[in-house]
Amino acid sequence: MIIRIACSLLLVGAMTAAVAQPVASPRIALARKLPDLNLSNVALSDAIEFLRDSSSANIHVNWAALEGAGISKDTPVNLRLRGASLRKVLSLILTEAAGGADTLSFFAADGVLEITTREIADQEMVTVVYPVQDLLLEVPDFDNAPDFNLQAQQSAGRGGGGGGGLFGGGGGGEDDQPRTRDERAAELIDLIVETIQPDVWQDNGGSASIRFFQGNLIVRAPRSVHEALGRSVE
Repeated sequence: MIIRIACSLLLVGAMTAAVAQPVASPRIALARKLPDLNLSNVALSDAIEFLRDSSSANIHVNWAALEGAGISKDTPVNLRLRGASLRKVLSLILTEAAGGADTLSFFAADGVLEITTREIADQEMVTVVYPVQDLLLEVPDFDNAPDFNLQAQQSAGRGGGGGGGLFGGGGGGEDDQPRTRDERAAELIDLIVETIQPDVWQDNGGSASIRFFQGNLIVRAPRSVHEALGRSVE
């Protein structure tokens, strides 16, 4: 009888905890700060289980794919962090498990964080529109601004000569032509293609694409590219 009561209390406690900690969406969970982390030769499966409990995220691991890459549930992980986000911790744990190689990845799909190999994760192309109009605004070059000529203005006020007004002299030359919006967009695209997984882009023999249209970048690329661009794709 006592055992049954104890089991009932444990069950009620577990149900209460589940209600108090609802499952978090991947976007919220990835940004969540985790408790202090001190993993010393901890099995990869146990490390991921800790992440599930501490982040309230749905996490699924494609163990078959990981084992095909030579990484098992028992692969030891060593990591010590304080106040880091789930995104950062998960990324470092996968890198640690892969021996420093960039062979593992994770992505969000239908409310679940999927852990698998980068090869599998990058098979699906996802199209995302990024508003970049604000990034393409031309900042005025204040080095070539007109001079503030207070003395000349005061002389003009007393009837003494032409002076040239309050803002006189200086100014940029006619050769300093401002870049167009399309030119600045092209520079931004070149920067992305050169720095974020260069091999995946069409210009470099891959299948990912990026183009500028009406103030937006339209990017069709693997989820890992969108992660690098700061967008969690679900």
